Amino acid sequence: MLAGPVFSRELVTAPRRARFFVSRAAYVATLFVLICTAWLVLAGTQQVQNVGDLARFGGILFPILAKLQLALALFFSALFTASAVAQEKDRRTLILLLMTRMTNSQLVLGRLLASMLNVLVMLFAAAPLLMIVVLFGGVGFPQIASVLAVTLTAALAAGSLGSLIALWRDKTFQALALSVLALVLWIAAWEIVATGAFGRQWFGVSHHTWCATFSPWQAVVLAANGNFDAGSGVFAILSRVGLFVPTALLGAALLNLIAIVRVRVWNPSREVRSAGTKSEGTDTAPADTAPTA
Repeated sequence: MLAGPVFSRELVTAPRRARFFVSRAAYVATLFVLICTAWLVLAGTQQVQNVGDLARFGGILFPILAKLQLALALFFSALFTASAVAQEKDRRTLILLLMTRMTNSQLVLGRLLASMLNVLVMLFAAAPLLMIVVLFGGVGFPQIASVLAVTLTAALAAGSLGSLIALWRDKTFQALALSVLALVLWIAAWEIVATGAFGRQWFGVSHHTWCATFSPWQAVVLAANGNFDAGSGVFAILSRVGLFVPTALLGAALLNLIAIVRVRVWNPSREVRSAGTKSEGTDTAPADTAPTA
């Protein structure tokens, strides 16, 4: 199996934990409360007279939910993977995994998927709830599929980034801080580009196209937007996700490739190696002999 025994064990043991179900239920319940709150605000501030009012409500509500879900998926994926690898280092269990017969790819990919399992389950659990918004109107199933595709690939890229940084750095705080900083810079940089601060065209291509290709935020806005005619079916999904999905998958593959190649170079860390060398030197040092008369 490509993911290896680490992911297989997590896949078997995770459903036995109560927090696995609690976190999923809490996430879906929170989104449902937000939908109900938005409806109460609409019904309390203006009178719903026709189907067009409901459609406008659905068209406004869905992009908000899509952006919120993307932000949670990005940061949860990066933090969960970084903290999981950091905990392996702190408990010195990563050294034991490196001593097994597992390949580098099984170790890196298995730990990545095992750490992201909770995030992936929450996203799939929220999919039926997002489809309820279709009942209001103004939102179609291709938009929901496009948003889920962008969110899943962006979460995979963010998780790969957190895993790479945690395998590289020795301290837990460094791994978590650098992961969050990298995500913020990733989003903020392309938001600045979206304003046209660096020009309206790059190499003959609009800056909006560049942003929708490399920015998860701009991509999910495009995927959730229903104000353009994109047809229906698979072509509607492809036109909304654009090039971001293959770009995110390529970025995640490159990050994981670097981690697979360097995992045994970065680990064990220098501190662990130096501590092991000192302990070996202490064990092999000759015992003091008693002074002779």
